[in-house]
Amino acid sequence: MAVRRTISTVAPTDGRGLDPARIRRTIEQAVEQEPPANPDQRGDVLATAAFETGNPEHLAVEIGTLWSRAQETFLTIGTRIVKARGIIEERIRGNNSHLVPAERRAQTNAEWRLFLAKLPFSFQIASQLECVARALEAGRLSPAELPNNYSVAYQLTTLTDAELDVARKEGVVGARARRDDIIEFKRRLRKARVDRENELVQRRKKIVADIERLRRELLEIDRQLGEDGASASIIDGLLE
Repeated sequence: MAVRRTISTVAPTDGRGLDPARIRRTIEQAVEQEPPANPDQRGDVLATAAFETGNPEHLAVEIGTLWSRAQETFLTIGTRIVKARGIIEERIRGNNSHLVPAERRAQTNAEWRLFLAKLPFSFQIASQLECVARALEAGRLSPAELPNNYSVAYQLTTLTDAELDVARKEGVVGARARRDDIIEFKRRLRKARVDRENELVQRRKKIVADIERLRRELLEIDRQLGEDGASASIIDGLLE
């Protein structure tokens, strides 16, 4: 909405017959009649414009507000990317029912790349924003658990459900989460899992080796029992 000022007096007409008040009203009416296709962004500009203050507390409040808006912005972008992918996939399915699944996937990927090329950021950033939005949509993460930086939030989506449970208990998840902390947490957990798997593999090898050794011992015992049984039969026959 345009900001209007009320003039209590009638503006004078200059020597050429031009009425400044009428000119101003004409401009204001033109601004107010902007088409919906061109959203008014003046509010956003005012919200992010710097203001003069001698109180750092005021600046802290402003920074906090902008920081919160940063999360809202990347979440909104992520949901729009998810929606765009769904629209493209649905359109390809509807218009190309005669194609085999592999051909439809190829066409979908081609249109998806064209769409991403129109965005003001890289394919990688788009993928990360989409992953965050899908994690929220699936309920794996809640908005309260997300950091305000999309790249940090994306790191949380790379955790498995089991890893997320542990991360919550250790305080890794949340608005103050740091990218380095999440990466280190993931490295530590996965190293522990790999170490445990290696330990189990070594134990299995030892058990298999023990089973093979015991099998050979059993075969030797059976062989000896067989020979002893044959000797006993011969002796019994001679005695008779």
